[in-house]
Amino acid sequence: MDLSGKVAIVTGASAGIGRAYALALAGAGATVVAAARRLGGGEDEAPDANTLTTLVKAGARLPGRIYVQACDMELEVDVVRLIDQAAANFGRIDVLVNNAAALWKFDTLNITGEAWDRLMTTNVRGPYVAIRQAAPHMMRQRSGSIINITAGVGDLTPKSNYPGFLAYGVSKAALNRLSYFMAAELKAYGIAVNCLSPGVVLSESALAAYPEAAKAGTHKPCTPELLGPALLYLARQTAATMTAQILHTDEFGKSWP
Repeated sequence: MDLSGKVAIVTGASAGIGRAYALALAGAGATVVAAARRLGGGEDEAPDANTLTTLVKAGARLPGRIYVQACDMELEVDVVRLIDQAAANFGRIDVLVNNAAALWKFDTLNITGEAWDRLMTTNVRGPYVAIRQAAPHMMRQRSGSIINITAGVGDLTPKSNYPGFLAYGVSKAALNRLSYFMAAELKAYGIAVNCLSPGVVLSESALAAYPEAAKAGTHKPCTPELLGPALLYLARQTAATMTAQILHTDEFGKSWP
């Protein structure tokens, strides 16, 4: 799936799913702006550390180039700077992957207001601000693909129980609704807005939330080869081909496209 000449932004790209997405996009030839809270690169940094600096090294031989920028999704000024600088540096924005998220587990009746607000700020307001800033550039191009990374816990009727993930589930349900609204708003400009649920993968954040995953051996490895094809397909979509969909990576090649 050639994306040469396209400019993509991936949030939460230093580790886990976001890192896999950034490498997949660069592997398809895209210029990728990878964002995370910390750049890394200290003198004592291990070669296999999950940082933006090691991401650049990992993608050095790929067809596309990976550029990095520090961005805390809790800070609106950081999100605005990320999008605006990408547009200024590369002249366009073709793909926005809202991947960064707080995956926090709480006792359902013991969530503080501060914790609730921080999670919603990162998981809902951050993606909204990113879309708000990127959409005008895509509207001028009359093309673009926005991919919001969601989760099964955000489904209206989730297939299984997720004890401890009330706040996270509410945030992903809100992200799904945000995606539907934005798909309708941007359809006339040719911009696709879709949600992609990667499922439970063996990322550090997932393992922290689901420590039993490593023992079970049933969850997906967090690699661009496995997670990338579904994302790359959505990156190539327009409002005329596929928009306003909530899709699952595990169903790619089966029930969709």
